[in-house]
Amino acid sequence: MNASNIRIRGVGAVSSAGWSAAATHQAVLAGTPLPSSPCARPGDVRSWPCESRFAPASPPEKITRHPRLRRSSAITRYSVAAALEALADAGYDPAAPPPGLGILYIMMNGCVNYTGRFYHEVLENPAQASPLIFPETVFNAPASHVASFLGVDGAVSTLVGSPNSIMEALDTAAYWISSGIVEECLLIAGEECDWLSAEALTYYHPKLIASEGAGALLLSASGNGPRVSEIIGPLAYLSWQERCELLPELAAQTLARLQGPATLINDRTGITKLDHAEAAAWAGQPWTSVLSPKYVLGESMGASTALQLVLGTLTVRQTQQPVVLSIPGANTAAYACVLTP
Repeated sequence: MNASNIRIRGVGAVSSAGWSAAATHQAVLAGTPLPSSPCARPGDVRSWPCESRFAPASPPEKITRHPRLRRSSAITRYSVAAALEALADAGYDPAAPPPGLGILYIMMNGCVNYTGRFYHEVLENPAQASPLIFPETVFNAPASHVASFLGVDGAVSTLVGSPNSIMEALDTAAYWISSGIVEECLLIAGEECDWLSAEALTYYHPKLIASEGAGALLLSASGNGPRVSEIIGPLAYLSWQERCELLPELAAQTLARLQGPATLINDRTGITKLDHAEAAAWAGQPWTSVLSPKYVLGESMGASTALQLVLGTLTVRQTQQPVVLSIPGANTAAYACVLTP
């Protein structure tokens, strides 16, 4: 993949732990699952529990004002906050982003709240369905809002895929940078909770808790910051059984390229039925520490791997040791990634 040796110069995050990468990192280091609350189903009552972990209310210093954001959905507000933090973390003035900046946005569900609202209006009375809401239902809306808010003059695009599709976006961003299409690239992945996606997760397992938020990474070919030294994968699979069989190979290939002590940031949820194959694949290694963000934060779907990368970046800075990310995904492809100082 093209992304080897790219630098992560800045990171930002919004999660169920708070509106900063530091708050997310502290919560995951503590290792205690955050409180959840029932996710209400409009117009009906389900016969089984369905919990979610929502992002807390935005603190005053994170409230942003811009014409584009007057009616934007939560996913856009999370993304803007994460992007601003990533730029500031890299040493830039968020009010004056660097020239030649591009954006690659990654999502799985997208702007589900406004989509649900719009189609509810369509079903109730098609003639009265709001044309102001419809633009907020498209997949590219968050990327467009972030680009407008920042005044970005580089390429902007959105990739829709599975939770670990950000690895393909990382590869694309590296190609953009090496080809001179952009000087630097903001990689942003975000999700917002709604009752339908939260309920869908319970069909995989009743204890799976939906979450929301966004992760942002500022990528560059040079400068300071942890380096993406290895990307292992994609290893393709077509079923959960094939996924389980591939994970030992993924771990073996990664560990063969690892030298010295390292931290593991895994994809485990705390549910044995879903975690056992991944746990077995990475067992036996004398890890400096093991972090499980999904166990603490919840399943944030398209934003989950971005949050892993944010946490990995902060961990490399803190420990000055390599970090291994286990990114098995949930649909068709498994990856692993090694970040180094």
